[in-house]
Amino acid sequence: MEFSVGNIVSAGLRIYRDRFKTYYGLAFKAYWWILVPIYGWAKFAAISGQISRLAFNEVREQPEAVKDAERHVMRRMWDFFFAGISIGLIIFGILFISFFILGIIFSIVVAAVVDVGANQQPNIGIIIFVGLGGFVIVSLFLLGYIWLYSRFAIVELLIAVEENIGATNAISRSWNLTQGFVWRLVGVFTVAFLITLPISIIIQIVSRILQLAFTLLLNPDAPNPGLFLLLYYSILLPISFASGALLVPFWQTVKAVIYYDLLTRKEGLGLEMRDPGL
Repeated sequence: MEFSVGNIVSAGLRIYRDRFKTYYGLAFKAYWWILVPIYGWAKFAAISGQISRLAFNEVREQPEAVKDAERHVMRRMWDFFFAGISIGLIIFGILFISFFILGIIFSIVVAAVVDVGANQQPNIGIIIFVGLGGFVIVSLFLLGYIWLYSRFAIVELLIAVEENIGATNAISRSWNLTQGFVWRLVGVFTVAFLITLPISIIIQIVSRILQLAFTLLLNPDAPNPGLFLLLYYSILLPISFASGALLVPFWQTVKAVIYYDLLTRKEGLGLEMRDPGL
């Protein structure tokens, strides 16, 4: 199948829909592990990798039992964790340095332009120039983030699926596999983001309404604030986790389809992608 932005996102949606109950249950369980520092974060990463592994095997028509996938990924839990930390540091470092340099250059240019027009009346052209310049810098920052994310997006798939590969090797292999397909991946993730954006907005609105209603009803300034906090988190935290878990499986299935397609194109996986009802 030809590598297509629309096909990949549609295939991810199809798998997400067909295996929603299983994948959503795993994602919801993973969210609770976030409350446990370090170990819980590694557990969250491993369960996310488990969803990706299950989705990948669905794409190549070799379904795997949930327990079998769990046994595989949990043995590599810390690889997921260290890979995530490493990728975060790499992306943050590159973007921070780039943004800092662009900011300095832009500040020098703005200062020069403002100095030239200092003895004149307020110039609308200067205001437009500063506004457009700021917009361009922010846009480049976001584009740079998506570009870098695309280069490392399949790292967890590599750890979850391939044998004898650690965090460092997975990062290097992801970089190599995505070479030549980066802008298509940027398109995939952009489309996927736009699809999930309305859901994210609705979740945020509902969450804020519930928080406001809960606060008004229970009054956090009451004599017993501990009771308020207990009730607050015992009700709103599960709701927050339940809503957040809606999106995790979708992103994992999209990345699983991307990984399969890259393997087929660059290494001749030798399997035809099943028709996901496109």
